[in-house]
Amino acid sequence: MKRRDEVLVGTVILLGIVLIIWGTIWLKGTGFGKEQTEVRARVLEAGQLLKGGRVKLRGVGIGRVEEIALEAGSRGVLITMSIDRNITLPEDPVALLSPESMFGDWQVQIFPRSSFPQYPYAESPDPRVLPGYSLPDISRLTAVADQIAGNLANLSARFEEAFTVETARNVRDAIANIQKVSEQLTSLISRQNQNADEVAGSLAETSATLGDAAATAQRAFAQFEAAVGGGKLAGIVSNVQKTTATTDSLSRVLLQTTQDLRVAAASADTTFRAIGAIAQGVNRGEGTLGKLMRDTAMYFRFIETNAEVQALLRDMRANPRRYINLTIF
Repeated sequence: MKRRDEVLVGTVILLGIVLIIWGTIWLKGTGFGKEQTEVRARVLEAGQLLKGGRVKLRGVGIGRVEEIALEAGSRGVLITMSIDRNITLPEDPVALLSPESMFGDWQVQIFPRSSFPQYPYAESPDPRVLPGYSLPDISRLTAVADQIAGNLANLSARFEEAFTVETARNVRDAIANIQKVSEQLTSLISRQNQNADEVAGSLAETSATLGDAAATAQRAFAQFEAAVGGGKLAGIVSNVQKTTATTDSLSRVLLQTTQDLRVAAASADTTFRAIGAIAQGVNRGEGTLGKLMRDTAMYFRFIETNAEVQALLRDMRANPRRYINLTIF
C-alpha cells in the first residue's frame, strides 16, 4: 500500500512537470515539430527585454527571443530571435521593443516601417539585420514626466512673477487700444469703400464718355469713307498738290529774294565801311571837312562868310540893277 502511494505521487509529479513544460512552450509561442528560422534585430537599448521574450507579428506570437548581446564596440544591442519558418515578414520590416504587460514583461513586435515612421530606428550595415527601436519603459516615462512637471513648475513661477497687477492693467489697456484701433480701421475701411464707390461711378461716367467718343469717331470714319467713295478725297489731294506747287514757286522767289538781300547787304556793308573810313578821316582832321571840324577859327570865318553871302543875296534881290546892267540895242 505504501509503495503504491509512492508510485501515484511520482506519477502526479511527472505529469505536473510535463504540464508545466508544455504550458511554458505554449506560452512562449513555440510548439513541437515547428521549423524555426533565425532573425536578428539591432537596437540602441534592450530596455527590460529578457531572453525567452515573445516575438509577435501584428499582435500574434510567432517566436521567442533566443539571445541578447552587445555588438562589437558596444554601440548597439543585437537581438537574436527564432520565429516560425512559414511566417512571411512584411515589406521593409522593423523591430519595436515595447512592454507586454504592466508587470515588466517585454516583447518584440515586427511591423512594416510605414506603420511607425516617426521613430529613429537603429540601422545596421548588414541588410539581414532588422532595424529596431526600444520604446521607453514606465520608469523612463516617470522620469520624463517628473522633468516635465519641474519645467511646468518653473514656468508657473515665472508666469506668477511676470503677471502682476500692473501687467494685468497693461494688458487691459492694450486690449482697449486694440479695440480703438479696430474701430478706426473699420471707419477707414468704410471710407475707403465709399471712395471705391465714387471711383466706380467716375469710371462708369468715363466709360460712357469713351463710348460717346467711340461713336463720334465711328461717325467720322463713316464720313471719311463717304468722302473717299464720293471722290472728294481726290479733289482734296489735287488742291493739296496745287498748293504744294504754289509753295514751291513761292520758295524759289523767296530764295532769289534772299540772294538779292545778301548782295544788297554786302553792298551796304561796303558803303558803311567807306562812310566809316570818311568819319575816321574827319575825326583825324583830314580834308576840308576835317579841318573845318578841327579849326574853330575857320568855322567862325565860314559863318561870317555865310552871313555876308546871305546879306549880298538879300541886297541883290532888293537892288538887282546895281549888279546887273542890261542894254538892249
